Order: sequence, then structure tokens, then C-alpha cells
Amino acid sequence: MKTLQLLSLLLLVYVLTSCQNDIEKADALRLENKFEESAALYQEAANNGNACAIWRLSKAYSNGDGVAFDENHAFELLQQAAQGGCDEAKCDLAFVYLFDWYGVGKDLEKGKKMLDDLVLATDNSYVLSRYASLLFYGFEPYEEDKEKAISILEKVKDKNNPLYCDIMGDVYFSGTEGINIDEHKGIDFLERAFNGGRRYCAYKLQSIYEFGRGSITKDIVKQIEWLKRGMECNQTDCLVKMALICLSEDSTYQDYRNPQRGVELLKRAAKHGSGAAYYNLGNLYYRGEYLQKDDKKAFDNWVKAVELRNPHGGSNLAAAYIEGIGCEKDVEKAITIYKQAVENGSGFSANKLYFYFGTGSNGVEKDKELAKYYLFKAAELGDDMGCFNLGKQYYYGNDLVDQSYSQAFVYVKKAADMGLIDACTLIVYFYEEGIGCDKNPVKAKEYRDKTVGL
Repeated sequence: MKTLQLLSLLLLVYVLTSCQNDIEKADALRLENKFEESAALYQEAANNGNACAIWRLSKAYSNGDGVAFDENHAFELLQQAAQGGCDEAKCDLAFVYLFDWYGVGKDLEKGKKMLDDLVLATDNSYVLSRYASLLFYGFEPYEEDKEKAISILEKVKDKNNPLYCDIMGDVYFSGTEGINIDEHKGIDFLERAFNGGRRYCAYKLQSIYEFGRGSITKDIVKQIEWLKRGMECNQTDCLVKMALICLSEDSTYQDYRNPQRGVELLKRAAKHGSGAAYYNLGNLYYRGEYLQKDDKKAFDNWVKAVELRNPHGGSNLAAAYIEGIGCEKDVEKAITIYKQAVENGSGFSANKLYFYFGTGSNGVEKDKELAKYYLFKAAELGDDMGCFNLGKQYYYGNDLVDQSYSQAFVYVKKAADMGLIDACTLIVYFYEEGIGCDKNPVKAKEYRDKTVGL
């Protein structure tokens, strides 16, 4: 009996050791961008019940790394990994409900409780770093508390953890009490995070070099370098960004213009579950630009974009139903899709709903309260026309808002600062006449000059 127990124990140790070796090999292969080999090893370890391997496999399915992209299966695996005791998976599962990953629906109360309970029960570096990021930026339902975020980051044991390095990169770019802004340290942390497997940092770094930030000057060559590094490791945002550069007629990127490659990159990103890629492909099919015009294919791509919760895809799909582009006209369905797009962050869609509920166009029943709600939502989500329309409402005053020149100035200026030419023209008048602001001929000229270049 004792011999049998000993053999069973030895077998268990062998299996666990073998699983751990497979995971370590898979991690190394993943960092070498050998995704098919990596996924196969994760699958082997997952078959033996290793929760960490199941979590890694979930991530592979969520991005199409060495396996076919499958959000539903990715979510199932994530739940299994969490149930199996993987703290990283438990953390990600909480984020599923906090941020509506995988389209399962946002549940802030559930997500917050899951994460709060986990933070109390573990000192896992990944978990603490994710939790600190919520506090640092004040992501709902947490209030911003940079001091607490930094104190948590100081407790992180593994200072080489890619997620920790990612968050510290943000900290040094933003600065806070006790930590001065240091963009070069920020770059160093982001590079460390990327090299450790935090692929989204390639997109962050390309964005920093695209626009420049603080002491980091704009550098298009470095931007492209980071995009290429991101593309090598299947980072979907980098794939889409490079695709748009290849399609762009902007003289800044004339050396990289290659429409055929741009289309290929969009199709590749689509296979990795990018709603933005499907949205842009739909646009190309609709315009007949670099792809043969095909309204049905445009419609189908926008449908996929909506399924992947891309807000711009929702705007276009709703418009397709309004106009009957690649489908039968269905205004009721269009309104539903516009509402979904607003939930996914589309200020453009909110402004459209303001128009439809405010005017009763296309058979939509007029509704003053809904028109008002979506007008404010459009401005809240940063839509230029939404801000401009709200500013005009405040300027004239009506049954939606009371007249307020100061509020009119605030929202019209927001739209002007976003480059809306009509808003620039109106803000010139405000500055010249002192409407909602002090008279300021210098500012008036500044915005007048902007209209020349727009």
C-alpha cells in the first residue's frame, strides 16, 4: 500500500514538473513569436489540468496566437483557469466584468468584489499591478488615488513583471507626488515590459514617437520600428495602425504608402479579432477604394466590427440600415445599433441619436428627453459635432437647456479645438464680442487663422 502511495506521489510530482517545464518552454517560444509551437505546449499542460497553462491558452485564443481566434472559447478557458486557482486568471476574470471583455456584459459591482477579494488574498505581482493601474487613473468603479496606487506598486515583489513595468512606464510619464515626470525612465519601463511579453507596449511606444511627449521628440522612424516589432508579435493595434499608414495619403508617411500591403494587414488583423480592422475593411468595400466596391461585403464587415464591439463599426452599420446599404432598410434596428455603439463609446452615434430623437426624421418618434440625453452623451464622449451642437443649444436656449453664454463658449471651444471649422468660426465671433468670455482679439485671430488651414 505504501509503495503504491509512493508511486502515485512520484507520478504526481513528475506530471507537475513536466507541466511546469512545458509552460516555461511555451513562454520562451511565445516571446520568440513562435505561436503555434507555444500554443501546442500550453495545450499539453492544460490537458494535465495546469491552471496557469489554461490561462495562457485563453490569451492565445483571445488574440489568435497559434490558434484560431475564438472569444467564446477564450472566455471559457479563462473561467476554467480561475476555477483552477490561477490568480492571474482570477484577476482577468474580474476585468471581464469591469470592462466588458468578450462581450459578456459589464457588471461593475461583481467585478469590483472579485478584484477586491483577490487583492486581499494574494501578493501576486500581476494582480497588484493591475489593481494599482485602476487606482492610478481612477477607472470606474474606483476613484483616483495615486498615492495608494504607488504604495501598492512599491509592494510588488517581482519588479520585472511585464505588467508592473508597463504601469511604471505610465507613472513616469504622468508623474505624481514623490515621483517626478521622467519620460526616459518611462520609455525604459515600457521597453522592459514589451521585452517581457507585454505586447501592447509596442503600440504605446509607437504612439509616443508619433506625437512626441515631453522630452521625447517626435520620431517617425522610431514609430515605424515599434509598429514593426508589434506586428511581429501579432499586436492587433499595431497591425491596424500600420495598415492605415500604408493606406494614408499623408505626406508624413509617403515613404511607407503601400495600399496593397495596407489591405493585407487589415485582413490579418481581422483574423486576430480586431473590430477596427473589420470596420476599415467595410469602409474600403463601401467606397470601392483598393477593393472592388461591394455593399454586401461592406455590410458584412461592419456586422463583424459590431460583434467585436467596435463603436465606429456600429455607427456605419446603423447608417447602412437607415439607407439600405447591403441590407434591407430597418430604422428600428438602426436605432438599436446606434444605442449599442454609444455604450461602446461612440460620440458620433450619440450625436446621430440626438438628431433623430430631436427631429423625428426617418419615422423615428420625437422624444425631447432622449434627444437631450444623447446630446449631452455626445459631448461627454468627445464628439466634435456633439460639443458644437450642445454649445449652440446653450447659446440660443430652448426646451432642452436654459440659455448660458458661458456654457456655450465652453462647448463651442471644445469643438473648435478638435478642428471643426464651423466651431472655429463661431468661437472667433465669441472672442470678438466677448460672448461667454472676455473679449480677446488675439485669440480671435488665432482661431480665424485655424479656419484657413482647415
